[in-house]
Amino acid sequence: MLPSCRLTLRLRSHIRRLKCYSLQHPAYISPSPIESLRPTKLHHLQPAAHIHTQPIFPMSGLLIVFGEPGSAVADAEFNDWYDNEHIPLRLPVASFRSWSRWAATDARAPTYMAMYDLASPASVHDPAYASLADTRSAREKDIIARLAVLDRRIYERLPVPIPPKDGEAYEVEKPGPFMMFVSVDVPEGAEEDFGKWYDEEHVPLFSKMPEWVRTTRWVYKEGGASGTDDALKPKDGRPQKFLALHEWTDLGVKETEAFKAAIATEWSQKSMTGAISMDIREFKLLKTWKRD
Repeated sequence: MLPSCRLTLRLRSHIRRLKCYSLQHPAYISPSPIESLRPTKLHHLQPAAHIHTQPIFPMSGLLIVFGEPGSAVADAEFNDWYDNEHIPLRLPVASFRSWSRWAATDARAPTYMAMYDLASPASVHDPAYASLADTRSAREKDIIARLAVLDRRIYERLPVPIPPKDGEAYEVEKPGPFMMFVSVDVPEGAEEDFGKWYDEEHVPLFSKMPEWVRTTRWVYKEGGASGTDDALKPKDGRPQKFLALHEWTDLGVKETEAFKAAIATEWSQKSMTGAISMDIREFKLLKTWKRD
């Protein structure tokens, strides 16, 4: 074979390898080798394409802020401040990639939740964001001082082998429009099995439901809460370690036979009853923002 032909074949082979390994981009979070090789009885719920085609998300961090106006701040004042001052100041911060606000549908407090996708959990230490605490307006300082609670939580993304229903067409700026927020603490020795349950059974079962949009999983890294009502702050000074966010088109999914069956499996019952603590919240999307 001529040298030029050998070179052409090598280039073609190299291009094929690049395409195959494009999912190893740093933004792609793949399952661990152990999880990839682990046998499961639920392969029929996870087509091979799902296991290896999690869409590329350039965000590995998440900032969630729970807010409760309390009796000293009117809802109208709180929402006007959040929508027209607080979030707009965060739009120019390059490491912030999405901005959304949510309202509780479960009649529990805190009533409001703000969510920001971050380039990484360390984004909260970027000077462009961290400096906002030093340049607050007199109005913002006054409102924050009167709030019942302002609870900031920073998370790092965990792998989920099932991509959103829309695949790579999913737009992070258009989540939900309904969210189940499930935070859990499990015994240290049970963490691996808890992760298996999510990856091999729980999310695959949810993904089969027409109302399901996306599930993401996170692990708590840092945070803190302030406010006048200590009862609304996380117990023991921090929230549960693991967080799952399930996005749905309709929270009525809870009444379907498919949903009831998914949370009634033997593995589900073992995982939930074995948890040290669990907090399940429900929210509806209020508003999203886009950077100009």
